[in-house]
Amino acid sequence: MKKYKLLLIIGFLIIGCKKDKVNDPIIEEDNYYQSSGNLLILKVSNKLGEAYEYNLASTELINDSLNIQVENNSDGLYQYSYWKYLPNSDTLFWRYSNNYTFSTASIEPEKLLQLESEIVLDTSLFQNIFNQSNIDYASLWSKVSNLEIVKTFRNASPNSKIGISRQVINEFDEELGFGVSKEIFILIFVK
Repeated sequence: MKKYKLLLIIGFLIIGCKKDKVNDPIIEEDNYYQSSGNLLILKVSNKLGEAYEYNLASTELINDSLNIQVENNSDGLYQYSYWKYLPNSDTLFWRYSNNYTFSTASIEPEKLLQLESEIVLDTSLFQNIFNQSNIDYASLWSKVSNLEIVKTFRNASPNSKIGISRQVINEFDEELGFGVSKEIFILIFVK
């Protein structure tokens, strides 16, 4: 009888001392934005600022290049720029002075799923919307290359160009008491 009690106690000790498995954290994808469009615009400065996704009638590529048209108008006081993706007639966004107005709702950056791994940088895929130089592609790419939505767009259309436009705006710096120049980058992806 003592042998059975001893075996029973040893059995409980073995079962009781078993390490609990720690499960990996579960990512609830319902909390993150689910891509449903075919054109993505990211507005980036020193970090990802805003994201906008459109569902256009066509995202046709010409030799794997984006067909972006920028129309400029002036009312005498401000210079207005209207950005379109041809052959669509819809304006993606328009800009005057330091103000950008997008024709779709903004996606909150914290709603964009960030992946553990980054997409490898290939600078040959960047298409400058305007003739621009001295863009630090690696620094810019590091701010968006781990986003799941970027990976989705690149996987859907791996040979398409990534539109990039560097824009300079003036912002008031309270510490300095005057306006300072700030770079804003517009990145455009299609799928």
